[in-house]
Amino acid sequence: MTATISPEVLVHQLFGAFLLPPLLFILPVLLGLLLRRRAPAIATSLVCLGLLLAYLLSIPRTAMWLNAGLERYPVASMAQLQQQQAIVVLGGGKKPAPEYDRNEPSADTQTRLRYAAFLARHTHLPLLVTGGSPYGGEPEGEVMARTLQQDYGLPVRWVEMQSITTLENARYSALMLKQAGISRIVLVSQGWHLRRALPFFQAQGLHVLPAPTGFVRYDGAGLAWYLPTGRAMQECHSALREWLGIFFYSVQGWLHGRTTQPD
Repeated sequence: MTATISPEVLVHQLFGAFLLPPLLFILPVLLGLLLRRRAPAIATSLVCLGLLLAYLLSIPRTAMWLNAGLERYPVASMAQLQQQQAIVVLGGGKKPAPEYDRNEPSADTQTRLRYAAFLARHTHLPLLVTGGSPYGGEPEGEVMARTLQQDYGLPVRWVEMQSITTLENARYSALMLKQAGISRIVLVSQGWHLRRALPFFQAQGLHVLPAPTGFVRYDGAGLAWYLPTGRAMQECHSALREWLGIFFYSVQGWLHGRTTQPD
């Protein structure tokens, strides 16, 4: 397959680039430098704003704060899991792995697959993986299915490979599930992702039990939470991107603010 990015994904990437780190704090600094002679006071304020944003969006305390409002669903209990009919795992990206001479799941996808494998072994529910090729090349669903089969020894009953967005994950997965008579599912993804993803699957007429994983947590406390780290910056970026997605789909009427967890 040729590596051709989807036009829809490209638009989202370009739009997000100007509203998310690192451009979110680089642009005020650059603008401040350009204005340093014409408007010194404004220029100083912009540079200070950019530096402040750079600091705040790179510390664990901010990462946990931004994700707290996204991680609304608790860990699913075994009693709840046993009432469902299938496990659906959302794709979260893939990456070239030259040491294996193939594509491998991204860190987010690997976290989801590991938890899905854990749940599948304890419930014996069939697995559905969903993810297309938003950036071209091999579909994420194919990579996910291969990983579950080869690394975890688990068969995958359904592999959805057309979707390029979370909304399409829900649409195409629901078609497969309904053809098999499945209406009650366990939905596996990061805790910060399920707030947006779960309503999409509910809108397809599915009864959804959220199964969050990959919670944003840090060891230690105190000063350690206020020291900048690359991991915290990445988690702040993911959270802000998710809040933007929630805003975008809320304006379109897709997200209706359900907060209760299924029985």
